[in-house]
Amino acid sequence: MIHIYYGYGKGKTSSAIGAGMRAKGAGKSVFFAQFLKDNKSSELTVLPFDIFEAPESVAFNPDASYKEWTDAALDAAKNSPCDFIILDEFLDVIPNFVSVAEAIDLLKNTDKEIIITGHKEIKELFELADYLTFMDKIKHPYDKGVKARKGIEY
Repeated sequence: MIHIYYGYGKGKTSSAIGAGMRAKGAGKSVFFAQFLKDNKSSELTVLPFDIFEAPESVAFNPDASYKEWTDAALDAAKNSPCDFIILDEFLDVIPNFVSVAEAIDLLKNTDKEIIITGHKEIKELFELADYLTFMDKIKHPYDKGVKARKGIEY
């Protein structure tokens, strides 16, 4: 089954991790990769998942070399023995670093549970989704100039 959590509301990553924790509690193994983020999110220190670490230097500002890392992350996800795959912010690397065709290939050629998150609407992927959840920001402290807080937003 394919889950997609998207939009500009808070909670996409938290929902994906919550689903992964539920799977882990049910005896399943979980693969986790975060795109366009560094390794500073607090949850990474405690998650009982197989974590594919992001390169430190490219968070939020990737260059052309980031394509190499995204290819490696997709390859690791495809070949992971884990039952459950979480690709956080994956929608946001399409099409600059991962083609729509590559993403479709990943989703169509697996029998694993997959959650992908991100901001963008990608119609071709949405058509494949079994679960599609839109998260919309109504109000957020960022609107008042409050920066991301450790333990809350990261």
